[in-house]
Amino acid sequence: MLKNIDFNKNRQRWKNYFCLFISFLFLIFFYVNRTTILENDPEFSSKFKIASIVLGWIVGVVLIFVRLDFGKKGNRVINILYILFAPCYIFFNMEIAVFNETYSFRKQHLSLLLFNFLLIGILELIFIVITNRVRLGTDIWAFICVMFNIVNHFVYEFRGTPVMASDIATVGTALEVADGYKIQFNFYTTVALVMLFDFIMLGRVIKCEPVFKKVSHRLCGIAVMAIVSVTGFSQLVMTDMVSNRGLYLSLFNPMRSYQQYGSIACFARGIKLSVPEKPNGYSLKKVEEITSKYTSDTVDSNKKRPNVIVVINEAFSDPQILGDIETNEDYMPFIHDLMKNGNCVSGTTYASIVGGQTANTEYEFLTGNSMAFLPKGTVAFQLYLRHAMPSLVTELKSEGYTGNSATHLQKARNYNRDKAYPLLGFDKFYDYTNMGVPFVKMRNNATDQCTYDNITHDYEQQRKSTDAPYFGYTMTIQNHSSYDVPFDNFDDKRIVVENADAPDLGYYLSLIKYSDEMFENLINYYKNTDEPTVILLTGDHQPRIHDESMDSITNGEWRNWNDEEMMRRYEVPFLIWANYDIDKKTVEKTSMNYLQTILMETIDGELTGFQKFQQDLQKEIPVLTSNGYWGADGKFYSVDDKNSPYYDLIQEYAMLQYNDMTDYKNRVEDFFELKQ
Repeated sequence: MLKNIDFNKNRQRWKNYFCLFISFLFLIFFYVNRTTILENDPEFSSKFKIASIVLGWIVGVVLIFVRLDFGKKGNRVINILYILFAPCYIFFNMEIAVFNETYSFRKQHLSLLLFNFLLIGILELIFIVITNRVRLGTDIWAFICVMFNIVNHFVYEFRGTPVMASDIATVGTALEVADGYKIQFNFYTTVALVMLFDFIMLGRVIKCEPVFKKVSHRLCGIAVMAIVSVTGFSQLVMTDMVSNRGLYLSLFNPMRSYQQYGSIACFARGIKLSVPEKPNGYSLKKVEEITSKYTSDTVDSNKKRPNVIVVINEAFSDPQILGDIETNEDYMPFIHDLMKNGNCVSGTTYASIVGGQTANTEYEFLTGNSMAFLPKGTVAFQLYLRHAMPSLVTELKSEGYTGNSATHLQKARNYNRDKAYPLLGFDKFYDYTNMGVPFVKMRNNATDQCTYDNITHDYEQQRKSTDAPYFGYTMTIQNHSSYDVPFDNFDDKRIVVENADAPDLGYYLSLIKYSDEMFENLINYYKNTDEPTVILLTGDHQPRIHDESMDSITNGEWRNWNDEEMMRRYEVPFLIWANYDIDKKTVEKTSMNYLQTILMETIDGELTGFQKFQQDLQKEIPVLTSNGYWGADGKFYSVDDKNSPYYDLIQEYAMLQYNDMTDYKNRVEDFFELKQ
């Protein structure tokens, strides 16, 4: 008996030593990151920050050596109070990591606050039942919650949007590109860590016995929590309950919603929004009624066709549309001149994304479908592209194009491209492991020139066996964020923003200057070939520029932009150049889903019934994105605005897309494909 007591005391002593060791690791962490943690902030002085962090650390250290025992009944009461108190503490602990003095907890209705507590509490009980320990289960759940919002902070810094439910499917891709980011803890994320440490140490103060003494009781507890989980998920998460109580998950600025209403509630709302729904009134009869108005063209086997090269350039954009930016020199002189004076169709297109989720622009361009009809934050390549479907690739193949290769010099599995590209009809996919030219990188990514050289190499190889028209597609990677981490093999002083404090923007524009020069090389190569060739260039989205830089270039006005004004963040240029005479024109504004139809019009190709539908639709709805659309009346509408005069047209488009993507077994193939 005495040996057992000594052993337990000894074990407790070593637990104390371990906790003390962890606490000193935190001090080391604080010292190493002190510059970013204590950086100038109008809200708090450095002295206040140091005092807050040190005081929190001292509280945790003191709690390491405190133990309370109130007897069997007293401990039971303390355990119950601890379980009830934990959701409140966890909620405020995790929200500290993404705290914003302007938005956090504003418009926070009591029912939404209780909803956050309720969700946290249910999941806390689940972990307690699974582990059969009050303290262990609560600690695990507290750790998950706080780490979730610390990750949220960094994800927002990297791409401009927080973690959403649909991001679960893209975790692998996020980890692949994480090397380009520099993780810097600030005051709030550091305080969140200290508060988490204090909470875990507080749990060690109270005495906790196993929840269930018998296995049968524990199994019953697990069964009950399973029922509670399923019921809670169906009634609390998969309904509009929270939106009916005032939670509006902004699709333009979801982080603001997270800060106003709570991350748990908003993440749960995102789960509901991540499930695609069948359009109202959808039926095969209705689809056939729409498609019967448009007949796909028959392929003309005698027509002379140009080579087609498509370049979706990573984060390519012209930030002049955000504010009056003055630089030491033009950051894209060749492209600016080409769009103004060159032999091309050019203009402005709108993406459904900003800062990340590149594959969604690829999906819209290649299929002609729109992210407007898919849940916000989802990635079509990851979640919905599971079967072969018609695309620009299959259309060009039916017209006799060869090559049909895709190039993206990153890992093939990113955004599931190794599976998505073949399903869209590509015959070959070059990643950085099987490319046909030497790999050359700038920072950590393949250069645009390296990517273009691979397309040209593929074209030349194709010419050894056939003179049929060539189709090559590339998604570049050179300009991927972040834009504030210096690299030895990159000169970050080429472009300077002279009228704003926006160093990351200058770094980004320096990359764009390289892209401009490398695109000129690509144009010059095909300008000197005898074969007619068309090249389309556009960006996948605008870059993620730091909020402070956005403040500087817009004088802080962007924070108050309405939904229509916020569309400036989704605007990118496009051009379609040819080395033979084409009808030059400027497209004031369009969107990514229409670009393939504009391309086919430019090369005088045959059109599918779907593309003819788009031709008519563009006259009424020139721009359609997941963030809203402009009508021919010049007004801006949300996609679900039932009072819009274009609502019926929007519903028709949604039905066609549902038939193409989801109800593929009943797809109207003749409408989406050319006739042979």
